[in-house]
Amino acid sequence: MIVGFVNTLAGGGSSILYPILIFLGMPIHTAIGTSRVGFLAQGVFSVAGFKSKGVFLFPFNLYVALAAMTGGILGAWISLQVPGKDLTKILAFIMIMIAVLILIQSKLKKQHTHHRISGKWLWISFIVYFLIGIYGGFIQAGMGFMIILAGSLVNRFNLTEANSIKALIVLVLTIPTLYMFAAKGFVNWEAGIAIAIGTATGSWLTSRWSVHANEQYLRIFIASIVVLLAIKLWFYQ
Repeated sequence: MIVGFVNTLAGGGSSILYPILIFLGMPIHTAIGTSRVGFLAQGVFSVAGFKSKGVFLFPFNLYVALAAMTGGILGAWISLQVPGKDLTKILAFIMIMIAVLILIQSKLKKQHTHHRISGKWLWISFIVYFLIGIYGGFIQAGMGFMIILAGSLVNRFNLTEANSIKALIVLVLTIPTLYMFAAKGFVNWEAGIAIAIGTATGSWLTSRWSVHANEQYLRIFIASIVVLLAIKLWFYQ
């Protein structure tokens, strides 16, 4: 449930989930594939939660979600080609970057007067979210931060709007990438269902409540945990 809360609030929940699964003995490809079961459930409940509050930027959200999904398929294929030991090192490095993003992301809460989602900005968005999708398909950890950065800097969304875009992208991208990992035998369905129940619950509650109060202390705490896990993961095995 905590992973769902962190993911829906600002992203980065997978940077906590992945190392925990790995430390419990799960190979990294299986950890990534199994986690996607939870991401799928999180996406369903987050999208439903935001839509119930009237935060649903249709059809722009669908356009960029499909662009991200296309990139995600490519990214997942690349991930499946990388040896497990190398992928673990990559994850540890990415987690440090995620910790930094957790701390600086609060600066992006500025309210914008208008959105940039048509004309040339629509085409720029296609490219940006396609590239984010490649990364998301590859390892997914921290993808939420990238979407929120893109939503703020490219499209001028506020944090709630960017989170609603993130929810749909996670949902649409996860469907084919989960299938790709499952087809290779890299999904533990029992663990995945347990993760799904917890992340879905956390995502639904967070998207409904739109928690933003006292966020600074929460971010410092989460960033500290991510750094400690990254250091342990780097030297693991």
